[in-house]
Amino acid sequence: MLNSPFITILGIILACIAVFVVCCITGENYNKFRKEGVRTEAKIISKEKIGASGTGNTRYRMVVEFATKDGIVRVTTKRFFTPEDLIKIMRRNTVILYYMPHDPHQILLMPSEME
Repeated sequence: MLNSPFITILGIILACIAVFVVCCITGENYNKFRKEGVRTEAKIISKEKIGASGTGNTRYRMVVEFATKDGIVRVTTKRFFTPEDLIKIMRRNTVILYYMPHDPHQILLMPSEME
């Protein structure tokens, strides 16, 4: 029963649905930050390499600091960076991010928007 093609096809279909749902949620988050968030440049206080993908991307845990209208905010976040993004970040030790005005600890790093 477990070796039947039906189970294999069902597993593939469920995996495709899961990928689709994750992509939709990620897209909604991105659009929400772009629409409602505030764009700013944050100073990188510290960064620690915590992993890597098989495609050459590196995962970092970063502490970033940026100014809001209510003062300076420090946030810790994790993200995969491409080698191109790392070059942009290392050049000035800053990163572009979007934060939500009502909760500045919710951030979305956007190194691809850097020059």
